[in-house]
Amino acid sequence: MPRHFQRGDTRYHVRKFLIFSGYITVIFLLILIFEDRLWKASIAFGFAGAGVVVALQDVIASIAGWFAIGLSRLFSVGDRIQIADIKGDVIDISILRTTLMEMGNWVNRDLYNGRIVRIPNSVVLKGQVFNYSQGFPFVWDEIRIQLSSSSDHDLARDLLLRAVREAVQDYLPEAQKSWQRVTDNYRIKNSQLEPTVMLSVTGGNLDFSLSYVVDYAKRDVMKDKIFADIVGNIIRSEGKLKWPASSTIVNVNKSPEPTPPQTNFLA
Repeated sequence: MPRHFQRGDTRYHVRKFLIFSGYITVIFLLILIFEDRLWKASIAFGFAGAGVVVALQDVIASIAGWFAIGLSRLFSVGDRIQIADIKGDVIDISILRTTLMEMGNWVNRDLYNGRIVRIPNSVVLKGQVFNYSQGFPFVWDEIRIQLSSSSDHDLARDLLLRAVREAVQDYLPEAQKSWQRVTDNYRIKNSQLEPTVMLSVTGGNLDFSLSYVVDYAKRDVMKDKIFADIVGNIIRSEGKLKWPASSTIVNVNKSPEPTPPQTNFLA
């Protein structure tokens, strides 16, 4: 590997190219060396071909899936995808398998759990593939905030909307340009990218839903920032905004009361 390739993606593509070129060179040399014997071998392969196809159907399907991934550009190395219930970042694509650094499972939020998952390429021919990175590298996210019915709902709407707008203002123009490219390439209706706040009433409380677009890789960071701003605004509202009162009382480590002894008055 040449030392002057510093970027990880460049080193990866050069390494994959060298490996693939090595395979092609070895096959070509074998054909040249055993050219006179290939004709006789082809006759024997013809009889055994049907059995080989049946035995290697999963391998053939994976190779076909590899071609589908490349030709259809389903995903590439570095993309965040989800196949069936497995979600993660693509770290390698070989002829037979796609390798992911898995996310989620026993880990909450969009964090790596440390497992490397190898998925046969044949699954892309049978199931759904979700790509978070390709085309429009943003996703819509939502935050729900409940306040008491005595809160000033107009003030709450203004503060919540301001908190979301301040959080997304830096990358919203980029999201709008990216969405424009999507609408140019696909037949899709224009969508609302500006943050929105919707109010409903749930159980006698004010239920606010905040919707906004965010970079797929920054969902957790953005949600933490927005929640921190909202909590600060509610504290500084001088009682105009209140959290709903909890009606649930949980007894922790409370021993059960002893059952009084029963007396048999008929004895």
